[in-house]
Amino acid sequence: MLIMAKQPNRQLSSADLDSLLSLRPGSVVDLQITTPTAPKRVKTQFVGIDLPTCLIFQVPSETKWGYLRDILIPENEVVVRYVLEGEQGKVIAFRAEVMKVITHPSPLLFVDFPASLQSLALRKHKRWTPGIQAQLSVSDAEQQISIQSMILDVSQQGCRCVCDATPDFPRLDNGKAVNLMIANEKELVCKGVVKNSSLTQSKCFYGIQFSSEAEIVKKLLDRFIVEI
Repeated sequence: MLIMAKQPNRQLSSADLDSLLSLRPGSVVDLQITTPTAPKRVKTQFVGIDLPTCLIFQVPSETKWGYLRDILIPENEVVVRYVLEGEQGKVIAFRAEVMKVITHPSPLLFVDFPASLQSLALRKHKRWTPGIQAQLSVSDAEQQISIQSMILDVSQQGCRCVCDATPDFPRLDNGKAVNLMIANEKELVCKGVVKNSSLTQSKCFYGIQFSSEAEIVKKLLDRFIVEI
């Protein structure tokens, strides 16, 4: 897991600034919120950035976030994590303090500009968060083959996952049926169909549409968005 250490306030390096600016409006991020009991993690969307003042994120409805909306108060700390794809293939994380939450015309969260960023290269670390480890498997006429993968983003409709680009596991075409067996939970298997894919020198990224029953998908969502 990528753990952020509190850093003294300083300007971002040009490389860190480039990584931050790679976060496009509409991108899904992992937001860890400090609570009185334990940190909680939720998914939300990045809205935009006002250099060098703040970053803006969506605040989902109360039915999705529950009481977490009530603890998004000024000076409370959050940790933002997101995946930077492409050849670099890394997870970016930073700490920030809540500046303000508005409810009209749209619920939005404003956090201060980060003092520093940390990154974790995917090709150097096979075990990392945000995400859930899962066994990605496909079947053909003769056998079933599988590979270790990581679920990066998940919704009720589907997920995005990443695995190593290796000759031992074929590149999956759109329409290919797959299974995702969640690590340490053999009974939690999500079925789906590949809808899109992208390839770097070392990683394959897949967009998968779920075909499993809603109850199974709900278990996966519960596992993903709340810190264990």
